[in-house]
Amino acid sequence: MKANPELLQKEYFDNYEDYCTAADSIVEDLRAFLEKHQRAYRLQVKQYPLYRFEVRVKSWESILDKIQRKEQYKDAKTLNDIPDTIGVFIVVELSEDIEKVVKLMDKRRDELLEISHISSLIHLPTKHENGNLTHHYDGVYSLKAGAKTATANYNFEIQLRSEVENLWSNIEHMSFYKNKIKSRNDRILKRLKEHSFSLLLQADDVLSILRRERMKNDLLDLKEKMYEALEGYFDGIKIRDAEGVSGYLYECWDLAFDIITVEEFENIFSGASRVKDEQVDLILKHYTPDKMHERLFNYLKDNMTLSDRIILKMGLACGEPYVAIDYLLSDMEEACCSECGKWVDYNDADFFAAKVEMRGNFYCRECAEKKLSYCQACGSVLVPGKFCKSCFSKLPFKLN
Repeated sequence: MKANPELLQKEYFDNYEDYCTAADSIVEDLRAFLEKHQRAYRLQVKQYPLYRFEVRVKSWESILDKIQRKEQYKDAKTLNDIPDTIGVFIVVELSEDIEKVVKLMDKRRDELLEISHISSLIHLPTKHENGNLTHHYDGVYSLKAGAKTATANYNFEIQLRSEVENLWSNIEHMSFYKNKIKSRNDRILKRLKEHSFSLLLQADDVLSILRRERMKNDLLDLKEKMYEALEGYFDGIKIRDAEGVSGYLYECWDLAFDIITVEEFENIFSGASRVKDEQVDLILKHYTPDKMHERLFNYLKDNMTLSDRIILKMGLACGEPYVAIDYLLSDMEEACCSECGKWVDYNDADFFAAKVEMRGNFYCRECAEKKLSYCQACGSVLVPGKFCKSCFSKLPFKLN
C-alpha cells in the first residue's frame, strides 16, 4: 500500500507542537548526559565545552520530498515510518572531537537510556566514497503526557559534525543538495564540491594545530606554577608528574587558569595530600571497569605512577574519584577502527598489532580478521606470501 500524503500531512500538522516539544526534550536529555561526562571524555577545555546542539523538526515539504524520492519510504503509513522527523545535531569544535562523543555514547549508551526518555538508540557509522567516516544515530524518544495518556514515540536522528562539516553541510544544502534542476555542468559542480570540501578540511587541520599550540602554551604556564606547589606536598615530584597533573587539571577542572596563583594551587594540593594511599587503594578496589577497560585498569593498578596517584587523590578530595579514574583510562586508550569506525577493543588492538603489519591503523576484530593472511600449511598468521618461514623451509619443493 502506497503512502497517503494527505493523511500524513494531517498527522504532521496535528502533532507538530508535540514534535517540537519532544525535540527540545531530546536536546535537554543529551545535554545533561554530555555535561555529566564531558570532563572524563575530554569534551571541554578549561571550563568550556567543545560541543553545542542544533535541532530541527523536518518540514512537511522535506518529508513529502523524502517519500517521493526514496523507495524505502514510499509505503510509509505514519510519521513513525520516517526515522528522522526530528533531527539533532551535536556540533563539536574539531573533527578529532567527534570520536570522543562516539566513544562516550557507545560506552555509556545503557546509562543514557536509563536516565532519559530515549528508549532506543542505534549507532550507524557510514563510510563514504572519499574514505571519510560519518556517524549518526537513529533513536526513539518516548513521552507520556499524563497518567491516563498513552506513551507517544518520536523518531529522531542524531548527527555528529565538526564546525567545519556543519558549515559545509549548510553550503552544500543551499548550493548542491537535493537540487531538482539537472545541470549540464555536473562534472564541474562535482569538482568544485570536492575542492571546496578539501579546503575546509585543511582549515580543520589548522584549527587543530592552533588548539594544541594554545593548550601547550597554557600548560607550560600552568606547569611552572604547579611544580613549585607540588614540591611542597609530594616527595619525589618530577617534571613529567607535573605534566600529567596539569593535563588532568586543564581538562577536568573548572578553573581560571590564566589568573590562578601558586597559593591557590597549594590549597588544591594540600587537600589532595591529606588523602591517604589506603583510600586510593580502596576506591580502586571498588571500581568496576567496563569490559573494554579491564586490561587497562589492571595495567593502571600494577603500574601506578606518582602523577596517577596524585590525580586520584585530587579526585577523592573533590568528591569525584571515578571521573579521575575515567580520565586516566581514557588517556591510555587506543583509537577507532579504521575500517568501520567501531571503538577498538584494547585486547584486539594489542593482539593484531603483534600479529600483522598494520602500522598507523587500528581495526576491530571483525575487520582485522578480513585483512589477516594465514600460512596454508600450519595456519599461522603471516604478512606476505602463502607460507610462513618455518613451513616454507620444510617444503619438498621450491616456489618461484
